[in-house]
Amino acid sequence: MHHSVGALCSALIGLGMAGFAADALAEAPPPGFASVAIVGTYRAASPAKNQYTLLSIYRQESAEGPPAGIATFGWLDTGEVLLVQYSEHVPSITQAMSLRSVMTPKPQPLDIKAAPRYVMVCARPLDARKAPGEPIAVYGERDDANAQIDASPTTTLTTLTWAPVPAARAARNFAARDYCGEIAREKKSSVPAWLIDATE
Repeated sequence: MHHSVGALCSALIGLGMAGFAADALAEAPPPGFASVAIVGTYRAASPAKNQYTLLSIYRQESAEGPPAGIATFGWLDTGEVLLVQYSEHVPSITQAMSLRSVMTPKPQPLDIKAAPRYVMVCARPLDARKAPGEPIAVYGERDDANAQIDASPTTTLTTLTWAPVPAARAARNFAARDYCGEIAREKKSSVPAWLIDATE
């Protein structure tokens, strides 16, 4: 699974501007790009040991930047917003990356259609005292067309990505409260987590 995550990471970094229409970039160049993915294998014989890896990337088309914090939120078709993952400190905001190992709440493969439709990746620069600056929010949309499900009687391998989209397509779904600001200030979120943390 780690090999798959490495390949997936490279593919996500390569998405960059490809997720945006040319006219959207011309009207308002985005402050960065969001790429999010989940990959993992469900084994029916040992459901308690099944794990998926969540990967979030915030990328700027700029020179090396300061350290940062990164948080990802997901919007479900039900209208609920959930915390996908959070890393208080990553080495650089230019290419901020966060990993989380998760499990499905019930002993069954990940249901792609129940995954967040949109994601919001919040990146916030940190100063020398690790005080958070103003968060930057960028967005992604679930890429159902390129989702991969390789199922057999004993295993189900799932790969799902969220491709970067302009704020105009997704930001309104996260307008109910300041999700990015809250987690930057409090280092926690008041919304529940999507999926559950995996235990070794």
